[in-house]
Parts: sequence; structure tokens; C-alpha cells
Amino acid sequence: MAWFRVGLVRGLRGWVAIAISTCGVAALLAACTIPVRFATPEEVRQATAPSPAPVSTGGSTTIVGGGLDQVQADLRRLIAQAGPSVVRVETASATGSGLLLDAAGTVVTPASLVAGAQPVTITTAAGQRYAGTVSGSDPASDVAVIRVSGATGLAAATFADSGTVQVGDVVVALGNQLPPSGTASQGIVSGTTGTMSAGAVTLTGLITTTAPMAAGTSGSALLNTTGQVVGMTTLGPDGSPALGVAIPSNQVKMVAQKLLAGGSGTQAGNAYLGVSVTDASGGGALIQSVAAGGPAARAGIQPGWVIVAIGGQTVPNAAAVGQILAGRAPGQQVTVAVRLPNGSSRSIPVVLGTA
Repeated sequence: MAWFRVGLVRGLRGWVAIAISTCGVAALLAACTIPVRFATPEEVRQATAPSPAPVSTGGSTTIVGGGLDQVQADLRRLIAQAGPSVVRVETASATGSGLLLDAAGTVVTPASLVAGAQPVTITTAAGQRYAGTVSGSDPASDVAVIRVSGATGLAAATFADSGTVQVGDVVVALGNQLPPSGTASQGIVSGTTGTMSAGAVTLTGLITTTAPMAAGTSGSALLNTTGQVVGMTTLGPDGSPALGVAIPSNQVKMVAQKLLAGGSGTQAGNAYLGVSVTDASGGGALIQSVAAGGPAARAGIQPGWVIVAIGGQTVPNAAAVGQILAGRAPGQQVTVAVRLPNGSSRSIPVVLGTA
């Protein structure tokens, strides 16, 4: 009796039986006592073809191919969806991108991109050009806002909660510094506590990504897989290409709102916690002193404790405290996570004051 093996290969549409004989096909067919059926050409096609996958497009569903075809279709859809909310920002000495905050053309962009610049030219993805002026700027958080005149009906960006961003998330960096097509790069989130220093400015709590950044990409939208903004990219004051970094969307929105509320003011006032901190061994911000009667004191926070997070944002070092507070508003309640000298941890609600 001929010995043989029967293997089953699972296809996308069913099971295909494959008989392999050690004595040859002829011997197998002569000696087999169990029926053997070869797959038909149609069964082979169904087993090896990628399954179509539905993609929702605003109420209707379109079927696209599987594998790389679907990845490509999804990326094109995402870019088409978010592209109109990303604009080109042009000064006399620099070019980058910005994000539309409203239909009237208010733009948020890195402060380092428009530092000292008046006026500014804004160009939309559709090619519309507007003259703009820098309405407010906060170099400490690298966020500035620009107002334009005569714009209506523009597509405002949709911002996601950057507090939900995790390492490994797929992201797309979408810029408009090279119209009409703009630029895009794709990668994953590699960190959520990045730091960038240039001169007297140190940015902390940044989202880092493997999506490549080139000269001129400051102000691009860092998008999640649903096309929402989770961050605004920045190359910092020196404008050099580097590992992709982005200011978290929560901070971008908060600082922009404070700048707009201040009218023509050029500096955003930070929320006040009432602590003096230094870098802690092992990470975090060691509290050296607590201002009497301040928000931290009223909440029971004490010197010698280490702040490890504020409002869900990790505090890797002392510089991060001011950076995070720049994205918060006076009167806002945040949870301050601390590590005590005995190694225990606490989460303490604090109502922020005014600096």
C-alpha cells in the first residue's frame, strides 16, 4: 500500500485538498482507498484572490481590492478628506504649512515658522491666496495663530484627542508647502514624550514619529487613521530636517484659543500650578517648593514629591511642566499624578490658577 500525505490548505473561499504521494501520482491514484478530488480552476482562483473589503464613503459603501490596493485606497481617501484643511504658510524668509481653525481662514502654525514675520501669505489646497497677519504667538510652546481677511467657506481641520495617542499608532504627516499637490509621508508613533531644544526654547511632551520630515514641513498635520489631527509637526527654530516631531493637538488647540482670546497679544499666559521643580532622578519633575495658597498647595501637594503626569500627559522632566501648562487654561481642573518618596503613587485633582 502506497504511503501518502494529505494536506489541507485553507483558502479565502474554502478548503482545497492536495494529495502528495511518495510513490508518484500514478501510484497514488492506483492505491488510494479514499477519494481524492483536485481543485477546479475556479476554486483555485477564489482561494488565491484577495477578498474585497468595504470602505465607507460618507453614507455609501465602495468595494476596493484587498492587500496593498486597500492600503492605497485608504491613504488616498484620508489625504483627500484632510487636505483642504491644510494650507501653505509663506513669509519673506520661510515656507511651511498651517491648519485651518475655522471657515474664515484662521490658521494655527508653528511660532518658529512665522517669528517676526509680517505680513504672511496663506494659500489653500484649492489655490486660493489670502494676506494674513500674525495675531498671536507663544514661542514657549511653538504655537502661533494667523488671521486672514476676505476668506469664507474654508474647511476647518478636525482635531482628535492627542491624549489617546499610543506608541505604534499609524500616522500620516500631510503638508501643503508645495502646492498644488502638497506632501505626505507615513509612519508610526514612536514616542509621546519627545523633547526638542533650540536656543532658549525647549519643547517637551512631543509626539515623535517615523514619518520623515524634510525642510519646509513645519506646520503639517499629523493625522490618525480616521483623518483627524493628533499633532502639528515642527522643525523647531533652526528648521532642520530631523526625526519627525509634532506638538500634540490638545496643546495646539488650547494655546491657539488663548492667543485668539488675547486679540493682538503676542504671548500666551500659562496656567499656574504653583510649584518650583527640577529634574528628578529616574524621570519626572521633583517639587522643590510649593507656593503658599497656590493651586498645588490647596490640593495638598508637597515638596519632595515627583510629578509624573499632568492631565494624562507624561512629565519626563522639569521642562515638561511648563510646556504642558502652556496648553491648559486657568480655572481648568487637571489630575496631577505624583510619586511619593516612599515609592507610592497618588492622583490628585487640581484647579489651575492664573500665572
